[in-house]
Amino acid sequence: MRAPRDWVPDVARGQAGLFTSRQAVAEGLTVAQVRRRTDTGRWVRVVGGALAPSGLEIGPWQQAHAAWLTWPDSVVCLTTAARLHRLPLPDDGLVHVVVPSPRATRGALTRHEFPLGPGDVTRIGQVAVTTRRRTLLDCLGRLPDVQSEALTAWVLTRRLLGPDELARAIAERPGAWGNRRRRRALLDMRAGAASPAERRLHGLLRSAGLTGWPPNEPLSGHLGICANADVYFPDVCLVIEIDGAAFHGRDRFQANRTRQNLLVGAGCTVLRFTWEDLTQRPEAVIAQIEALLRRLGALLRGI
Repeated sequence: MRAPRDWVPDVARGQAGLFTSRQAVAEGLTVAQVRRRTDTGRWVRVVGGALAPSGLEIGPWQQAHAAWLTWPDSVVCLTTAARLHRLPLPDDGLVHVVVPSPRATRGALTRHEFPLGPGDVTRIGQVAVTTRRRTLLDCLGRLPDVQSEALTAWVLTRRLLGPDELARAIAERPGAWGNRRRRRALLDMRAGAASPAERRLHGLLRSAGLTGWPPNEPLSGHLGICANADVYFPDVCLVIEIDGAAFHGRDRFQANRTRQNLLVGAGCTVLRFTWEDLTQRPEAVIAQIEALLRRLGALLRGI
């Protein structure tokens, strides 16, 4: 077979553009022709035994199919599954899969062995993938502390996984690896704190005896706007926002200002504090909040 330079096996069309050398041979190439195309860079190895034409963009969809082509009995999991489910986790350079039997890791194709229930697996195309719920539970427990904490905040603000559901998952697998981080995530969820700064603010408010403030409160029912408040005092329409660089980041600057304008336009008073305020000037933070609560309360009573 004399194939054109841009030729790839027809089977690649249903496999995210990927194929194996065996599939190329089955469609007419010789082993030497396959080797020549890989040696010259016209075909590149994605991961495991999966190949792709050199111009194909490789993303999580291609990585998942590469894992399936290499180990058809595997289930894509952890951060690879998270990226397929569009969860906000970075690419760690590995392709994570659960396999039913021991085998050697193949480069970036990284195998894991942990039990999966029948309701923990779904299919995306031909690829078996852990469900979004199971992926969230796995990542909350198995990611490094900082990433697990950031994911907890993201899940909490979007109501994707509640504390009762997380508590049940921990109770169902009491000895599971990662439960230490899951229990800490559970404490954060029950406290309503989406970041270390919020946890510190909540502690300051409780120590000062200030009550009547739901954390991470959706304001659509109160004010008719699509936003959550880090802390909200509904009796006086006071919103307290935390500017934590680790959670909000510079890319959130514009979004935070747009949201503040919405809050002010809806009649709220907004206080903003930083991590430095909470750690270096906690007494001043509480004094400012208490003074503003008194003033707003007096205005509402017509004093």
